[in-house]
Amino acid sequence: MMQTPDYQAIFEAVPNLHLILAPDQGFTILAASNAQLRATHTSREQSIGRPVFEVFCKNPDEPEEFGTSVLRASLERVLRTRAPDRMAITKYDIRRPEAEGGGFEVRYWSPLNVPVLDGNGEVRYIIHQVEDVTAGVLQRDAGSLNHPDERFRAALLASGTGTFNWTLSDGSLYFDSALEQIFGLTLGQKVTSLDDFVRHVNPEDAEQVRLAFEHYAHGEDFTVEFRIARAGTDKWLACKAKAFRDADGKLSYVAGACTDISARKRAEHALRVSEIRLRQLNEHLEARVAAEVAERTRTEEALRQAQKMEAVGQLTGGIAHDFNNLLTGIIGSLDLMQRRHRRGDTGDVERYICAAVTSAQRAAALTQRLLAFSRRQALDLKPVDVNRLVASLEDLLHRTTGENIKLVTSLSGGLQPACMDVNQLESALINLVINARDAMPHGGQIHLSTSSYYHGVVPDPKKRGLTEGEYILLRVTDTGTGMPPEVIERAFEPFFTTKPIGQGTGLGLSMVYGYIKQAKGYIQIESVPGAGTSVCLYLPVHKGETTPVEVEPERAPQGMGETILVVEDESVVRSLVVEVLNDLGYQTLEAGEATEALTITESNQRIDLMVSDVGLPGMNGRQLAEIVRQQRPGLKVLFATGYAESFIANDFLGPDMGVITKPFAIDAFATKVGEMLGPQDE
Repeated sequence: MMQTPDYQAIFEAVPNLHLILAPDQGFTILAASNAQLRATHTSREQSIGRPVFEVFCKNPDEPEEFGTSVLRASLERVLRTRAPDRMAITKYDIRRPEAEGGGFEVRYWSPLNVPVLDGNGEVRYIIHQVEDVTAGVLQRDAGSLNHPDERFRAALLASGTGTFNWTLSDGSLYFDSALEQIFGLTLGQKVTSLDDFVRHVNPEDAEQVRLAFEHYAHGEDFTVEFRIARAGTDKWLACKAKAFRDADGKLSYVAGACTDISARKRAEHALRVSEIRLRQLNEHLEARVAAEVAERTRTEEALRQAQKMEAVGQLTGGIAHDFNNLLTGIIGSLDLMQRRHRRGDTGDVERYICAAVTSAQRAAALTQRLLAFSRRQALDLKPVDVNRLVASLEDLLHRTTGENIKLVTSLSGGLQPACMDVNQLESALINLVINARDAMPHGGQIHLSTSSYYHGVVPDPKKRGLTEGEYILLRVTDTGTGMPPEVIERAFEPFFTTKPIGQGTGLGLSMVYGYIKQAKGYIQIESVPGAGTSVCLYLPVHKGETTPVEVEPERAPQGMGETILVVEDESVVRSLVVEVLNDLGYQTLEAGEATEALTITESNQRIDLMVSDVGLPGMNGRQLAEIVRQQRPGLKVLFATGYAESFIANDFLGPDMGVITKPFAIDAFATKVGEMLGPQDE
């Protein structure tokens, strides 16, 4: 007689770690395997019938911990798609038994969430299966860089973008999990070759996709739009990729991104249908015409929204490639240094150090460009001698443009100082010169000129938005390829770029436009295809007798034994800042949080300056400064932060307060500290 299997006993005995969750708002735990209970230090009585996020709550000691958020997002995707969802390796700490000291212990998991459907196709249960991979992650140096970050995967899914890598030597193809989900692959189904890729493409678009991959294999940039082969509504994707070469200069692999553009395609189709119907309407049917115009307006708005989302997806793919390249330079250089060190060979270490530092500086610059675009900058408007600024940058610009480009300057004498932020104006000028260089791949000439300009009351149709007043005109002219009118019209749009993926994010000109407009200036592009481009910056003249700001760099001042309190919760950053200050001749005190800092400030210890991070745990740096200034009136405070959006408010910085943005160069930090402490007595 056949025995009926005891599925409950089987479930509890399997060595894999499983939870059975209900598809309710809290994802209540219905069952747990013995292996799961042992691995997470929990009991069946503590778990069954309770929401999963009550049993496995967030680690309160790590406010930035992301495990609970990405797990909930994955479970909600399962409910929405009714399909399995494999998460990236995720950090999710668990409670430590009280007998072992309590608190939380670090754990890394590889989770898989699988729906169990009823007869109507609705989710009845969710099987939450995990594998503990903590040991493997902690054993690898920089382990977090070797695994897809679940937050980055969530961002890709939100923008409808996935990435792939194609190895040219063996033809192997790899999809990331986001692209697998976009293609609608079932659990365990993989795309490992170009033929597999094409089998998932609508037959009408297959030849175009193969042609695109032929271009990629020859190192050529190519964009292709295609439909995925599936029943029902078409899903459109836009694919863009870039080929990379190995150490011998041979094409090695292709990295690309596919973005879901279905919304844009539907909007374009609806717009075309609307236009056809509008042309066919009888001119006497005014009511029908009005209705169609309203529908057209709604359709155009939908198209603009779809284009915005597509731009975000393309930006995400571009930034991903940029950072992958930069991380390769950093990690590769460090790995080679480590190998040389183990062999006792230090001959080429300096070259690898320079390579790693250069890549890190480029990554920091890219981060600052993204932060600059994401918020309005707190500009430091002061009188600037534009001629002196241009002259001080000539050597740098010569090195930037290269030997096949001639840099010429024509600076008018007797100019009044402009009212600008000197650092942002330098950044704008360097951006424009780099754009001019890129427009002349075979060489040419860049002409920098300055002159006075007065804009009268009568409006100029070519300079709409330029108000009456005196300006300094700074013009950057090249002899490059020029721009057609449609490119000029979009040149200042965020994310717009004519460069291939991985070579530009479309933020440069939009940032220059933002700086100039915020300083009450004006920017204009004059260009003819094939005849070069002129970018004209109209900089408002400073009103007053103040001496223009010096643009030459100053030497970092040395300390004279002053005592500086450093408040920073990141121990590595704190130790570096303290070491820099000690090297400069300062005495230092350090604290990891506001409470520890207050213990020091309440004492009789001498303190000449407090350097504090803004984003401290608990009490933030600005609140700490308020309390400390009550204890020690007149104490100077320098804030250091990586994201200074709150500094836009005019009342954020009080008297004797300053700010420096992370990451900062040591000389820049030393100079800022010297400025805060004031001139030294001889």
